Amino acid sequence: MTQRPILWAAAAAFILLAIVAVAVQLYSRGEFENEEIAIANGPPPPLPQVGLPDAVAPEKELLPVEPETAREMNAARPFSSAKVVAARPFRSRLTGEDLERAITCLAIAALYEAGAGADDQLPVMQVILNRVRHPAWPNSVCAVVFQGAERQTGCQFSFTCDGSMLRWRPSASALASARTRAASMIDGKVEPRVGLATHYHTDWVLPYWSNSLDKITAVRTHLFFRWNGYWGTGAAFGGIPTSIEPRIAQLASYTNAHSVVETPLSEEEAALATGEAAVTETPSVTVATDVATRIELPQVPVLKLALDPKVQPGRWALDALEMCAGRAECRVAGWLDTAAAPARLTRETVSQTAPTFVFVQELRNRTRQAYWDCNRWPKASTSRCLSGGSQAADLLF
Repeated sequence: MTQRPILWAAAAAFILLAIVAVAVQLYSRGEFENEEIAIANGPPPPLPQVGLPDAVAPEKELLPVEPETAREMNAARPFSSAKVVAARPFRSRLTGEDLERAITCLAIAALYEAGAGADDQLPVMQVILNRVRHPAWPNSVCAVVFQGAERQTGCQFSFTCDGSMLRWRPSASALASARTRAASMIDGKVEPRVGLATHYHTDWVLPYWSNSLDKITAVRTHLFFRWNGYWGTGAAFGGIPTSIEPRIAQLASYTNAHSVVETPLSEEEAALATGEAAVTETPSVTVATDVATRIELPQVPVLKLALDPKVQPGRWALDALEMCAGRAECRVAGWLDTAAAPARLTRETVSQTAPTFVFVQELRNRTRQAYWDCNRWPKASTSRCLSGGSQAADLLF
């Protein structure tokens, strides 16, 4: 009986030592970088609005200064003296197509934002993964990368809304290397140089928010920032990433995992969407009146299709198939720039203003074929690519 108090005291001392050991470990990792914040009671402060894209009008995102002036101002601002704390390993719960979608989103973002070099890509990937676990942003990789992409301005990553993906496409080897890096980051690799950064910009621009955040490091021409106070500490990055990644139509040409298909495709539709001729009987589909404008011509009807720039040409081909439903012969022409489309479609106007997309249906010849620029959007059947206005006129008239 006399030994029981001694045992209780020893147990209490052991527990206390364990708590101290854990606290020391967390402190060494930087989890208690700001002691007052770490031990404070009560709920965290409200999320700051500085550095979020919707906090100001998009046109005010960058201050109107010349590149050299921006470089001088950026260089004059000192780095934060606080320790740069490495983020915890990401280690996602993603599997199957969801994992494939996340890897592709992360790789594409790194390529367009930082180029092909690993030294530039890894910091960008880390910022994206930091955002996934921060409550100020969506909790999936693809949702973070393409947040705001539906707007012409105000998107989180400019390449998703400024037409970059239409002007340039990474090589297969560059994409493969970026995908390897993305997969390793999603599986727990950490880029320690940027720590808990949630923002970055090139040194030749000056965003309105840069003076309000802690400047923590530079990697080549990129400067990296984190929020000051609680929302820039490790305690704020406790969000659990989702196990479901959204499909991004803009990435459908990179992987089938991002293909956006509302219903299962028939054999004919699948072949059509990949640029191969399809030969089966026409399904019965009613065309919505707001999708196309009927152009009356003496011979074969030519329909004008408003092309959605957010999807791949295979989706346009399926739209054209629906528009031509019930017609023995049908032609469809579409322009990405609707303002450039001729008011009246004739051989002359089409020759002068080449369409982006052409679809031809001739059931008597058992032909349904979509044409587009194979240099811009690769397709399997390279013998049926759209090369210009003259060819488009020959196909349509």
